[in-house]
Amino acid sequence: MQKISFLFKTIFLANFIAASAIAQTPAQGNINQLISKITTYNSSMPVEKAFLQFDKPYYSAGDTLWFKGYIMNESLEYSPLSSRLYVELLNDSNAVVKRFVFPASLGLTWGSIPLNRQYVREGTYTIRAYTNWMRNFGDDYFFKKGFYINNGGNNTWLVNMRQPEISGNDVKIGAKFSGVDGKTAANDLLVKVINNKKVLLRNTAQTGPDGMMNVNFSLPQQTPLKNLTVVVQDKNDKTRSALIPVKVNRPQDVDIQFMPESGPIVAGIPSHIGFKAIGEDGKGVAIEGSVYDNDRNELAKINTLRYGMGTFDIATLPNKTYTAEISLPGGEKKTIPLPVPLKTGSVLTVRNAMDKDTMTVSAFNTTETGNNKYYLVGISRGVVCYGASFVFSNNHSSAKIPKKLFPTGIAHFILLNAAGEPLNERLTFIDHADNLKIDLKTDAPVYAARDSIPVHITVKNETGQPVIGSFSLAVTDDSQVKTEAAVSDNIVSNLLLTSDLKGYIEDPAYYLQHNEQSWKALDALLLTQGWVGYDQKKINQPVKPAFDPEIKFTVKGTVTNLFNKPVSNSRVVLLSKGDENFERDTVTDKMGKFEFNRFPQFGKTTFAISAVNERGKIINGGISIDEKNQSPVSAGSTTNLDPWNINTDNVVLNYVKLDRTYHDSTDKRQYGVNGHLLKTVDIKDHAIVRNSKNLNEPGEADQTLTEDEMVNAGKATLLDVIMSKVKYFHASFYKDSSKQTNMEYFIKDKRVHFVFDGIDIQRFYVPVSGQPNEHYDYQKQYLDNISAEDILGVEVNYSANTRYNAQNLNSDDLLAANAAGPRGADYAYLEITTRAGIGPFIQRAAGIYIYKPLPLAEYKQFYRPRYPVKGIINNSDLRSTIHWSPNIITDKNGMSTISFYAADKPANYTIICEGSDMNGKAGIQTAQITINGAK
Repeated sequence: MQKISFLFKTIFLANFIAASAIAQTPAQGNINQLISKITTYNSSMPVEKAFLQFDKPYYSAGDTLWFKGYIMNESLEYSPLSSRLYVELLNDSNAVVKRFVFPASLGLTWGSIPLNRQYVREGTYTIRAYTNWMRNFGDDYFFKKGFYINNGGNNTWLVNMRQPEISGNDVKIGAKFSGVDGKTAANDLLVKVINNKKVLLRNTAQTGPDGMMNVNFSLPQQTPLKNLTVVVQDKNDKTRSALIPVKVNRPQDVDIQFMPESGPIVAGIPSHIGFKAIGEDGKGVAIEGSVYDNDRNELAKINTLRYGMGTFDIATLPNKTYTAEISLPGGEKKTIPLPVPLKTGSVLTVRNAMDKDTMTVSAFNTTETGNNKYYLVGISRGVVCYGASFVFSNNHSSAKIPKKLFPTGIAHFILLNAAGEPLNERLTFIDHADNLKIDLKTDAPVYAARDSIPVHITVKNETGQPVIGSFSLAVTDDSQVKTEAAVSDNIVSNLLLTSDLKGYIEDPAYYLQHNEQSWKALDALLLTQGWVGYDQKKINQPVKPAFDPEIKFTVKGTVTNLFNKPVSNSRVVLLSKGDENFERDTVTDKMGKFEFNRFPQFGKTTFAISAVNERGKIINGGISIDEKNQSPVSAGSTTNLDPWNINTDNVVLNYVKLDRTYHDSTDKRQYGVNGHLLKTVDIKDHAIVRNSKNLNEPGEADQTLTEDEMVNAGKATLLDVIMSKVKYFHASFYKDSSKQTNMEYFIKDKRVHFVFDGIDIQRFYVPVSGQPNEHYDYQKQYLDNISAEDILGVEVNYSANTRYNAQNLNSDDLLAANAAGPRGADYAYLEITTRAGIGPFIQRAAGIYIYKPLPLAEYKQFYRPRYPVKGIINNSDLRSTIHWSPNIITDKNGMSTISFYAADKPANYTIICEGSDMNGKAGIQTAQITINGAK
């Protein structure tokens, strides 16, 4: 309803701004039609936003990451479009390491991600979160958060890196090495200097008695730098190494861009220009300088406001060119030409003072005589908040626009011509100071170790009224966790700012501070990193989203016949096997399409989907399933963070040490007093494969690959599964009776026969004289051309193969096998049971599709120790995350209370609480608690 009310307010107010120079002309129809088109398009393609709060900003391998997720629309209300949130863990190469699906309701979800040592190693990782609907808008709309995972300090150097000394292309670096225990490390070292994965230098070095290492190298003059790194390895212990990022920022490696307000520079129109300087590490570089015209007249000073960004103003003239002369840190100089001014054109300017109730929006056009109509549209949160049509007077028109027409957040102004084509665009920020006010209080400022600590939460809006909302709260130990990163990119800064801008933004929360310096820096940020969420031309085109919203879980597909024509009115049956076993059926429409959408809650499961005719027989055709949401999206830009052990501080070092100690002691408590596991009994799993033709009787195989394993392998080939799952299976050279050497498949020392549904493919083999590896290729073609999902199971028969030998060997081979004894020494047999049950002659069972949807992640409760009885403090509770509460709901009085137990050691705790009313407002607050130790 909010979008409708905004639209009515827009049209109503636009009729009453005739006092402005930009005002409604008598012909109202065109502007109203334009507003209607934009509104219709935004309603058809509503943008979703996702935000995740984490329990802390960095982790150790083996730790657990806890999060709360919010899924909202552009109005910052909960999005009804998505019931599933996809969360991916990406490594520093942007490869998806793990992918999870979390259920969402009313725009909320929470869960955990185990950082298992089996798939996590030390390095930079990124959490990426999105819905299926968000994929329509591209990777830029996804939530992303980079963090570093350490290895617990195992075999790790601490490296104190000095600022590199740079002279031209010559670089000198110095680094001091020590152990995690602080002792100086004296080592013989192997050194590599790498730029963008290319090795520039290989050398050896030795640390001095003080642990210092000095390395000198030269950089290629014309080669751009990207991720310049020095890799150091212990010459005597190759498992010990350090990766040291080197930030050089030569003049040619600092990228300086100039972005004129609303588009191009136009001669004769005053220009407000934003600039941004970025080093090769992707971070902002502070610069200063001046702008000159081609007559060497100084027109403006350049000074960075924040993170390499700033603005300046110049008055341009026809037939003039302009140049910026820049001074970089260290005194290096760089000269950059500004964009060449256009002789004619238009410019849109916005002058938005921080504490004013109105903003001045002006349009300039060098050639306009006043006979043509133009449109000005202001959009915020996907809603048209302002619209007007006007004509130019003396090449210029302006209006004072009330800020109250717009909600808090980014306002996007567009200048369009009479044909509705956008000419200029400008972003600005509206701040009504109406974020949620969260108050956190405890009963006392100081507590003892293992005390129960209550936290009283009160949430109000800007008028002091209580707010019902959903919030999450993290409590961390300040001696182990630096919370600045969590606060600098919070739910408010993300939803109001970061999610609507492109590129990496350093410290987003800084720009929302209420002071003049931050306000000016915010204007520079919007000039340099502002972007348009959709192409204006699309509003006149039919809406055809590539990805459907997942309001609820569905299975969609199409049934076709042998000629790939759709089969209508075919009964489709879905059988579920997994955590929940159930059956569903439906009928295809005239296009052969079907949909299942009424499912009970389920976890890991597999669907066998079959199409049957009127007599209940499986049709001789095909089934395709829409699995677009099953595969990860392509990766965007990588996240690179400095390793934790480079110029680390005591807080991070303390976390690494204590986290390892805490997990070690936790493991010991789980195993028993002395940390020893009870002796286990190894029981062989005699799995039985349905419909198996195993001659050694069901369950008597040496190893069995079950149906679940085959389904989990998905569309991998049968050969891939056998190679990875069957013990001791390998390909090797074999010298036959004719002394010819060929490749063959083996299990240990035995050659392998492949038997499909009781049929040995060897019986169809016809050799061609003189072809090397012919038999191997014959077997391989079968295994490569059959998908794992078409197989019910594989049974490995290595021992006791007398029956198989008797049925499948010729007389000569059988005599040799019998002579070898009861073990049948020469051959092993893989009994492969297919779904179709008719041997090795098909690739897929007709009319059947095996579909394994991504399972919903298992919900786990955050571990909360309870210390109801005061006792001896043994310093075994060394948690870094003291408490995590993802589902806090405030009542009608805007209040809620949670409690937790303090850990063992004296420390200060930081509480971070953030969340939303799921109706347009969000908020964040922090608080401090002191723990003094035992009473």
